[in-house]
Amino acid sequence: MVNGFSKEMMFFTRGGRLAAVLLVMLSLAVVSPIMFGMMQSMIEVISEMSPSEEYTQMMSMFTSFSASDITMYNVEYIAGIGAIVVLFVFKGAAGGEQKLRSVVIPQCSGLSAVEYVLPKYLIYPPVIFVVSVLSVYAGSGAALLFFAGPLDWSYVTAAAFCTGVFLMFSTCVQLCVGLCTGRSGLAIIVCIAMQTFLPTILSTLRVDRFNPFALYSIAMSAAMASGESGNSLMTAVESASTSNDLSTLNIAVSIGTALVISVLLYFVTVFVLHTKEVHNEGDEPVL
Repeated sequence: MVNGFSKEMMFFTRGGRLAAVLLVMLSLAVVSPIMFGMMQSMIEVISEMSPSEEYTQMMSMFTSFSASDITMYNVEYIAGIGAIVVLFVFKGAAGGEQKLRSVVIPQCSGLSAVEYVLPKYLIYPPVIFVVSVLSVYAGSGAALLFFAGPLDWSYVTAAAFCTGVFLMFSTCVQLCVGLCTGRSGLAIIVCIAMQTFLPTILSTLRVDRFNPFALYSIAMSAAMASGESGNSLMTAVESASTSNDLSTLNIAVSIGTALVISVLLYFVTVFVLHTKEVHNEGDEPVL
């Protein structure tokens, strides 16, 4: 088991993958405050140089953004763009090491199915959870530097944890599909399709609560509820019913369901890989 953990830690750290995850997620967290803050400053300068009704309207729109509006954008970037980046960073660990469907476990290193799979599930999903939570907090703090607050940090915490659990669940799905099939590209396609279409389908069927895919909209809703929106566009978004129920029951069940399914995905991965092990105890290899 120690060899399995050593192998994954070297793969994760020495290849720059850990640094890439940290850099990308934290960059996404601060890009909204900086971008909107710079645009606000530019529009103010332009409106002073050439006053017009058009620039005045643009300036009023950008100056009306609040810290909670920017926090919502942060959650969207981290849970959306960040999820796609993480898929490609973890591509090697989720099936990239395997060749077709032959020997899918490096048995020459003496690793069993459990010793090969367990370190992956104990390293990658928890790391992306911690990094995601810290990124949402960092983005919220940066939003307060450029835009009016205050922020209700209990709602920010709810948004951060829901975002972290959502990305952790997505990572577990990627590991399961990639390791079971030996095709890391297929795992990326499945995860992107799952994150893109399933929430819409579930929403259409009115079963968009109490499941892991509700965590994204719960996080967005919590971010919007963390402060008063001062922007007409954000008010329109909220009135379009794109947010999810912020009840304690919905949040707890959605997080609990994601964790339970993640554990089940680990057991499915171990079972599938165990059935593919090559056994040479007899006269002929038995697959």
